[in-house]
Amino acid sequence: MIDQVVVEVAAGKGGDGIVSFRREKFVPHGGPDGGDGGRGGSVGLVADRTVTGLGAYRDGRLRGARNGQPGSSTQRRGAAGEDLWLSVPVGCVVWDLDPGGDEPDPEDARPLVDLAENGAQAVIARGGRGGWGNKRFATATRRTPRFAQRGMPGERRRLRLELKLLADVGLVGLPNAGKSTLLGAWSAAHPKVAAYPFTTLEPELGVVELGYDSFVAADMPGLIEGASRGVGLGHEFLRHIERTRVLVHVLDMTRDDPLADRELIDRELAEFGHGLAEKPQLLALNKIDDPDARAHVELLEDLLDAQETPWLAISAAAQEGTRSLAERAFQLLREQLRREEREIEPPPRIEVRPSRPERFRIERDEQDRVVVRGRTPEWLAATFDLGDLEAREELLDRLRRLGLARALAREGVTPGTTIQVGDVELVWE
Repeated sequence: MIDQVVVEVAAGKGGDGIVSFRREKFVPHGGPDGGDGGRGGSVGLVADRTVTGLGAYRDGRLRGARNGQPGSSTQRRGAAGEDLWLSVPVGCVVWDLDPGGDEPDPEDARPLVDLAENGAQAVIARGGRGGWGNKRFATATRRTPRFAQRGMPGERRRLRLELKLLADVGLVGLPNAGKSTLLGAWSAAHPKVAAYPFTTLEPELGVVELGYDSFVAADMPGLIEGASRGVGLGHEFLRHIERTRVLVHVLDMTRDDPLADRELIDRELAEFGHGLAEKPQLLALNKIDDPDARAHVELLEDLLDAQETPWLAISAAAQEGTRSLAERAFQLLREQLRREEREIEPPPRIEVRPSRPERFRIERDEQDRVVVRGRTPEWLAATFDLGDLEAREELLDRLRRLGLARALAREGVTPGTTIQVGDVELVWE
């Protein structure tokens, strides 16, 4: 199963506005009637329970929405580009990666969106705005504008899609404790089983049937000391446990000190955080088909009873006590679900939108050039043809109306100075 991929998406470019004038019989000098371009298509993600992995995105291919169409005469707006919706598994977390840079440190980065429910949708790259046709620029003093505005490029993002499994019950424990054997005894799943550590290298899911009831259990790769700091399978394992509601801690009772093993695992869960240590736990004392292990259980019975965590002695290999363990796990699951219904508020509607930006800001780069940043000035500079006198005058007028003239004067910028607005250089007039 592919549970983590990097994919690049690109929203569609907005259509260009056009320059057009009315050409009708008996109207030899018709006014401007150039229409606006259509908005480019956006790229969105939708959680679909029928999608089981992220393998469809491992080819590294760019996923792009369609461009908007250019405007036409008689003030007709161009058609908007068709949106592109990509289906991902339920439980997919989307991270925004710096294009061309390294992936963010999971400790510092924040996900764009968490698609934890079937049908949840999120637009993650918005289509570019369509350019205005020349009709938009007609004024009382400029009756025949001979310029139009280009469409804006759509957003382009490099994303990491990360699947966190949605299992009800997670099986945790040291390597070779018997988790895979227990999952096989519980369900029709067939995880790889062998007598050496780290047989399971990625989570396995199985549906556990209990008459009319059922739950999904996940066999998690074995933990080792230091997993919370990324040692071994580390975070690759722990992030999957975040979504489970109940943990079944499988202990190998043939080991010298199984209670110390339990303390080690609990410490790693607590150090990783994310609420793992607070999840309801059930101890599965495994391998009691071995006489020494059965004697070990009897020896530790008083210590186990003194703890708050419920426990059952089982043999996953011989399927002894596994049914009772499943029924007890399901009971804990129902109790946890009832608590969540009382405590958790309905999740807010998912929508990825940029925070409201400042109008603009002025910076100095390494060469001490004046650089203007801001969504609106960058949009204007990118969409007007600076080689056309009328278009350049319109751009400068709109920048002045934003308050840029006063801000540049405070920075000591005089007419004739070259400034940079986004990626565009122009002479300030």
